[in-house]
Amino acid sequence: ATTKAGVKRKSPASSVTTRAKAKAGVQQTMSGFLSGSFSAPRLRSQWSSRDTDQYLNGYPGKKDYPALKDNLDFYMNRIPFVPNGDYIDNILPYWFRNYDKLEHNLDYIEWLFPIRESGMNWDAQELQVHEARAICADATAHGRVLKSYELMLDFYGMELANKETGELRRGINWRSRFAHLNRSMHNYLRITRILKCLGEMDYQHLQAPFVLFCIEEAFHHGTLSGIRRSLSDYWVYVVKKEAERKALIEKLHEYR
Repeated sequence: ATTKAGVKRKSPASSVTTRAKAKAGVQQTMSGFLSGSFSAPRLRSQWSSRDTDQYLNGYPGKKDYPALKDNLDFYMNRIPFVPNGDYIDNILPYWFRNYDKLEHNLDYIEWLFPIRESGMNWDAQELQVHEARAICADATAHGRVLKSYELMLDFYGMELANKETGELRRGINWRSRFAHLNRSMHNYLRITRILKCLGEMDYQHLQAPFVLFCIEEAFHHGTLSGIRRSLSDYWVYVVKKEAERKALIEKLHEYR
């Protein structure tokens, strides 16, 4: 069966399994965050290492399906996200600084930041290679991806200071938004997805500056202490450019 937006739905049995696995994964991740204090980088788990390696290596063995195009259609403003969603050209202006909506709506993140993995919204389609290429080839669609990134940066209390270099600075609302991010752990999973999506959508140059900004805030200034484990286990390791990734790992080691 398909939705009105043309999304191929999973079978009920499959959706139950998917949601159960997703819930178990979130619970496992959250329990890791909540166990003990964390003040410096530590050894990564085998699971997090496998996850990021799959991403960096281009998901070996994963096929591209030319008939699937929901992510492309969404970013071309042809369809709304599902379920109960809106069009990208409405989301970008009208959801900006609507922090309650951005926090509590759990269905949009897979559509704004599609990657080649399933998320918790089983109506969302995994990103196909041909879709990423088509989005990057269309200036308007590609620009919408950047605006989606800026939308979420503001939500997290950050601001894109330079689109060419990716340099970030604190937003005007950084104190309240940092306080929220420190206690809103599901956003750490969202940020992992956002960073992976930037790498798939030809915005690799934005990855390292985001991670560097977070390192400085989390470890040097202590304003984002809540993100330290995700930052050390995931975010630094999804930076696609090897030299940048190694430099960021060395930066983390300064805080051991």
